[in-house]
Amino acid sequence: MIRHLAVALLLAANAAAASAKDTAKCGNILESGQPAVSRSVGNTKLLCYRAYAVLYSPQTRTALWSAERLTGAAADAARTLPRDSDFYEEDRLPAGERAQLRDFVRSGYDRGHLAPSGDFGDNASQAESFSLANVVPQNSTSNRRTWSHIETSTRKLARQYGAIHVVTGPAFTNAARMLNGRVRIPDYLWKAIYVPGVGAAAYVVRNDATQAYSVISIGELAHFTGIDPFPALAPAKQGVALDLPPPTPHPGEKAARRVAFAWLVGHEKAGEAAESLGGLVQHAGALATLMLAYAR
Repeated sequence: MIRHLAVALLLAANAAAASAKDTAKCGNILESGQPAVSRSVGNTKLLCYRAYAVLYSPQTRTALWSAERLTGAAADAARTLPRDSDFYEEDRLPAGERAQLRDFVRSGYDRGHLAPSGDFGDNASQAESFSLANVVPQNSTSNRRTWSHIETSTRKLARQYGAIHVVTGPAFTNAARMLNGRVRIPDYLWKAIYVPGVGAAAYVVRNDATQAYSVISIGELAHFTGIDPFPALAPAKQGVALDLPPPTPHPGEKAARRVAFAWLVGHEKAGEAAESLGGLVQHAGALATLMLAYAR
């Protein structure tokens, strides 16, 4: 028994050392600590870029999270840069494990950035943000409206405080839906924000056309997704949500409404129930018509 315990402790120590080494490779991007994954996700790979880092899952062929240290200076510099980069396949991943450009062709989904190019103040960092390792299949209405508005408000926070830590990721909560039989489609997306010395919270949206969002605590997010974006955060701040600003709509666009998290999650179940009920009514109507025809 003692021998087994010693082996377990050694494995844990090796894992901790490997994690610390991986975190060190990413420089100051993960200076607030590497996000912790509490659920079994199989093999993963940490990929470091100039201005962000992702934990990539070959099982979903997406990142489980994408982390960045967002500064107001970078957000301001990004405004002056043209968006002329192209999406590309991540060649640091084996061909069979990475998302491919053809997976998204005529799929009906956008290639949604986790760490957006508008957060990065130089051409090289912006170009790297177009790696498919930093992309998930995203509903086009959400990507171009509510989610884009959330990204704008996040950059406003960076300008207000100078520098903030941001971790963004997908949430897979329902039966797996796959894009091209290869890339898993998220049910929700979330963006966690930590303002040093102030607090933290997370935006959550559904990966559909619903123009609504919720703001929840980091503790709630960790329970919901199995990912703690800021494990070093004091428990008191884990349990209290920072009052994040509402998403900033583009000119002429309607602002998304803030809803209770229970509504955001329950709305999906209600929609599924309504769809099922609608199907029953439709089938019942067809059956009634058939019976009437036979009666004649």
